Amino acid sequence: MDYAFNWRVVWQNWDFLISGITLTLGVTAASLSCAIVIGLAVGLMRLSKKGLLRRLAMAYVEIFRNTPALVQLIWVYYCLPVLVGINLDATSACIVALSTNGAAYVAEIFRAGIQGVPPGQVEAARSIGMSYGETMRKIILPQATRKMIPPFVNEAVSLLKYSSLVSVLGVSDLTYQAQVLSTTTFRPIEIFTFIGVVYFLVCWMMSSAAQVLERRLAVSDR
Repeated sequence: MDYAFNWRVVWQNWDFLISGITLTLGVTAASLSCAIVIGLAVGLMRLSKKGLLRRLAMAYVEIFRNTPALVQLIWVYYCLPVLVGINLDATSACIVALSTNGAAYVAEIFRAGIQGVPPGQVEAARSIGMSYGETMRKIILPQATRKMIPPFVNEAVSLLKYSSLVSVLGVSDLTYQAQVLSTTTFRPIEIFTFIGVVYFLVCWMMSSAAQVLERRLAVSDR
């Protein structure tokens, strides 16, 4: 079967396609920010000496890591209004779903990073009278964060790709714009190839920026 490619459909509708990237990046940034806050809290609960807190945190991580992000999105959008009367627009529902999903992975990143700091430093900080909060804020987290940059970037890239799920709810992100245009022009190969390239470039730039930051931090430690 011969197929005649026509890339003009992409260039002629460039503005329409790219207009969705703003929403895509916005959803990703908001989701990652919330995931870091929630994930830090859950990660600290995972390290708590209180068994109840550890079990609750472990249950949270297991539930959100072992159920599909799409199911979580649909559950937030359709079930919250019925169960608790909370009505969210599609974009907000996606941010909530991706934040809670990403927080489960971020919590494990924080836990591993904190546990990677030598215990002797914690003991030294406590011996000079620093509280648990001060020890975490001034000693543990600054060191752990440097080790956590690569997994954080991986999670950011995952959230960027998961953000395309908002198209299921009719939100005009990058993927939704491509769906609309491919339906009207009957050129899905060209359009979704272009969208794939855009996603690749954005993810590649994020990874490259993280590598540069990681090298600079490594130099500053010398």
